[in-house]
Amino acid sequence: MSKKQKDEPILADEMLGKSEAFVIRHKNVITYTVAAILVAVLGYIIYQKFIVEPKEKEAMIALQEPMYQSLIGKNDYALEGANAVIENHSGTDAANVANIIAGSLTAYELGNYEEAIAIFEEYDGNDDIIAPKVKHALGNCYSHTGDTDKAIELLLEAAEEANNEAVTPLCWRDLAAMYEQQGKKEEAINLYERIKTEYPGCMLVLSGEIDSQLAIIK
Repeated sequence: MSKKQKDEPILADEMLGKSEAFVIRHKNVITYTVAAILVAVLGYIIYQKFIVEPKEKEAMIALQEPMYQSLIGKNDYALEGANAVIENHSGTDAANVANIIAGSLTAYELGNYEEAIAIFEEYDGNDDIIAPKVKHALGNCYSHTGDTDKAIELLLEAAEEANNEAVTPLCWRDLAAMYEQQGKKEEAINLYERIKTEYPGCMLVLSGEIDSQLAIIK
């Protein structure tokens, strides 16, 4: 080997390969690109954590009252509250639910049960609280259209999915009423008794409504 060949420097491309040489030649560009991506991701996390999530939380808190009013049958108050959520918390998931509440209640109050069903069925969420309530409302709408089998199916599903004091007793109460209309006295009594046994602290028991129904049916 000649002295010239010995003194000749080894090129980075030859030593590291093309990909590593590319990194060396474009180190600043890559650094800035990665930094930009990190900033974008961090910005998204900050936006979700400190802007979106608090807005959603605030909206969901506001939605609880119209949902409760709807649940206990005070539809005028429920409609008023739902409209307030739509106006004050637009763009949130809670506002989307409020739209469903407002639209369906309006249709329900007017006796447009098919329209109410169509609105309720637009809801495709799986929230542990809201989804069973929507299904409960759907069941009642179907009962008004004469589709009792569908109504019973939905009420049973809603009661099981909710599995809580706020929704399950109401589903069973409405289901028992349907059984009464069908002449299924024993099924109705069993449901009323289950409400008393499994949810003794619910408003239906504390108000005496279940005892009154049992006194009538027995």
